[in-house]
Amino acid sequence: MNTSDTPVAPEHRLPVSTGMDVMNSEMFGALSWSERIVRQPRTSSEWTSYYEQNARALLEVPWNVGAELSPQEVAAVRSSLQAFQAGESSEGHHLLRYAKAYAARTGDKAYVPAIQLFIAEEQRHARDLGRFLKLNGISLVRTTFTDVVFRKLRHLFAGLEVSITVLVTAEIIAKVYYAALRDATASLILRCLCDQILRDELMHVQFQVQHLAVLRSHRSRLGMVVTMALQRFLFLGATSVVGIFHRRTLSEGSYDFRKWWHCCWAEFNTGFASSSYPAEAQTRIEVAETARATSP
Repeated sequence: MNTSDTPVAPEHRLPVSTGMDVMNSEMFGALSWSERIVRQPRTSSEWTSYYEQNARALLEVPWNVGAELSPQEVAAVRSSLQAFQAGESSEGHHLLRYAKAYAARTGDKAYVPAIQLFIAEEQRHARDLGRFLKLNGISLVRTTFTDVVFRKLRHLFAGLEVSITVLVTAEIIAKVYYAALRDATASLILRCLCDQILRDELMHVQFQVQHLAVLRSHRSRLGMVVTMALQRFLFLGATSVVGIFHRRTLSEGSYDFRKWWHCCWAEFNTGFASSSYPAEAQTRIEVAETARATSP
């Protein structure tokens, strides 16, 4: 795994309810790009630059430690971690196809490499978690019930907005899950992996929520009320299912269902607080990408 020129110590992990206003230089090390005012939307080209820079600024995972989990810890996290590892391993074919169609329709050609780099980060999560599972003698699974549900939802109504809506639901939940998983065992490797994933997911949520705002920017006030009601209903169901199916691992990380529920909704409200960008900010994105698309 690549390491950062200015590595971030594992103990500098993100708190559970990070919000999008806590990205300070100590926490993000070399990622100075992400230290801008977070409510300012970024163009697809800027997101591509972020992902490229993030790939060069990864935490150093202490793989040399070897197998660390005790039998009790294995029992506590095995099925839960297998499920999340499977969920991270999507190849993203449908999402990429929707992104290419969107780029062709709008001229935002830089959105495609941004999505490709996003998918690559998710696949890195899957590889690292898979390596950790194998290191501790835990087999991988191809899919699980919750993974099937999320994938079916993404493909139920084909399109970029629905796909991103389901994705961001999973990513917001992941921010709370990996914070709990980090404290569910004493594994140095798993804690470092969770730190990296939490850092990545913070930016993933911003990336996806911002693009949802662009896709929904011309929707009426009533349309947005209905849209967000459906978004909340989806999140309610997903939070409930994950909280029930992964309760043992969450409990080992000191998350009872009440704390899980509260933290998930806090992350949801924080994440979507940035979805109401001013009209001039939306125009900035559209003008920048249109100019780039029509330039020789």
